[in-house]
Amino acid sequence: MKHVEVVCALIQREDGKIFCCKRGPGRALANKWEFPGGKIEQDETKEEAIVREIKEELKSDIAVIKYIGVSNHDYVDLENPFSITMYAYLCKLIKGNLELTEHIDSCYASVEEMKLMDFAAADIFLIDILNK
Repeated sequence: MKHVEVVCALIQREDGKIFCCKRGPGRALANKWEFPGGKIEQDETKEEAIVREIKEELKSDIAVIKYIGVSNHDYVDLENPFSITMYAYLCKLIKGNLELTEHIDSCYASVEEMKLMDFAAADIFLIDILNK
């Protein structure tokens, strides 16, 4: 099974709500909600990767505030199964409007609101961490 290591940004507004994105069609986990991010490139720190990914995906600049935790999940019920290790960072928007380039929808949500949304399984673990 293919394994990927990724980072994700929990971009928090002043009211405490976190930015969430909905995956587009034609991709693994289509139409599931997730925290934005992506793969870590060779010779790149996790913090550098998340800043780069948000700049590429959402045309915005963020500041990393702190490491939140890691989620490991095996997606075995897919056409192309894979396992994922996802490192999460609490971040703050410093420039830009979080412009969608790969996702089909977005919103800011509280932990309680996120519990009612159809999130990808690896991201659900991170919501549980936020809830503590």
